[in-house]
Formats: sequence, C-alpha cells, structure tokens
Amino acid sequence: ISLANSAAIMAWPEAHGDWNRAGYMLYGSSPLDKDHPSSKGLKPVMQLWSAVISLRQVDAGDSVGYGQHWRASRPSIIATIATGYGDGYPRSAASGTPVLVNGQRASIVGRVSMDMMTIDVTDLSATQIGDPVCLWGPGLNINEVAHHAGTIGYELMTRMTQRLPIRHVD
Repeated sequence: ISLANSAAIMAWPEAHGDWNRAGYMLYGSSPLDKDHPSSKGLKPVMQLWSAVISLRQVDAGDSVGYGQHWRASRPSIIATIATGYGDGYPRSAASGTPVLVNGQRASIVGRVSMDMMTIDVTDLSATQIGDPVCLWGPGLNINEVAHHAGTIGYELMTRMTQRLPIRHVD
C-alpha cells in the first residue's frame, strides 16, 4: 500500500502505508499551509538569487511595468532585478511579493517581465547596483513567495529554467 505523500508523511501518520512517497519535503520545504512540528527539521536545499542591475527614481503617479498595474504613491526608488519569467520566476507574482535586498525586505512592483522584475527599495538603506537579491532562501520562505504568486513552493522549485546558473554547495 502506498498512500502518503510529503504532507501525509509529516502530518498524518495513520495514512502511512508500506511505501511512502516523499516529494516536496525532499527539497527541505513543507507542503503544509501552517507551521507544523514535523517541519522544524526541514532545511531548504534551494535558493534563488539575483542582483540589482539598475536604480531609477520615479515620481508619485508614475507607473512601473507592463500594463501600468503599479503606480508610485510617493516619490520612489525602483531597482531592476536580473530575473524574470524566462528564468522560471512566476509571472503571476503580484506587486507586494517579497524579496530580500542585502537582507532587507522589499517588494516587487509592477509585473514580472521575461528577463527582469522591478522592486521598490525606497525604504531600504543604500541599495546599489550589484547588490544581491534573494528571491527565496535564507530569511524568505519559498512558500511565502508562492502564496503571493497563487501557487505552491514545489512548482517554483521545479520550474527553474536552464538559463539560470546552478551552483551546488556542500
């Protein structure tokens, strides 16, 4: 009998059979919506990083991104990041989706484009071109990013394209 996927392995021991099919949890993330005691031992094995490639000041009322879906409510500093849906990052990631710039929390503004995305760094200290941007990883759970994109973390992990450099770390 094989019944239990990662969620069942972690939360429903009564569903365990002769064989259990771990999937998502092998990536070190929990498929469960809420914190669960069994997820405490998981250690994420994937991170996604990019970098700031441009900084621009925009005036209040200016729009950013395709379709003018985001407008600055105040004078803002917008950073362009060198990652987009062509790399596997979800185009559905809405304005407000979190990222970390130098460990500081910022948000995507406008639509994710094929090769780039834009983030509001107005309230961050001293953002510069070349600064590292964590799209998920230490300090930013992939499930939180997935929630903003209307999907699950497992999809984000498995949709990365060959355009992204892969670095294996022991």
